[in-house]
Amino acid sequence: MRPKVVRLSGEAMDHNGARSNPQARVELGRLGELHGQLLRKAAVNPRQLRPAPRRASPVLEAVTLALEQADRSMRAREIQNAAQKLAGETLLWTSVKAALAAGASGDAPRFRRVRHGVYQRAG
Repeated sequence: MRPKVVRLSGEAMDHNGARSNPQARVELGRLGELHGQLLRKAAVNPRQLRPAPRRASPVLEAVTLALEQADRSMRAREIQNAAQKLAGETLLWTSVKAALAAGASGDAPRFRRVRHGVYQRAG
């Protein structure tokens, strides 16, 4: 026996096995209603596209500049505070840690890890 194919807003959906669950008919009906409501709402008040960010994340640049200006080794939290002041915005701790880790590895590292949690500018 071939399963029935149901069409919802132009897309084919396999209806195989859905009849064995009596609750599915109720839920599919609610889903159809919700879909219609959302389409009507979007037609009345469409969302505007957000502009693209002006550039890539400023975290790596701010961290690099903070270490250049300090001209000494610094703890990661100190680097975060200095980088936030330079960037003029809050920088996520995880982003600062990721920038430090990425910048301390590779063929031409920007930073040198002095010891756990302490970094300085490479070179």
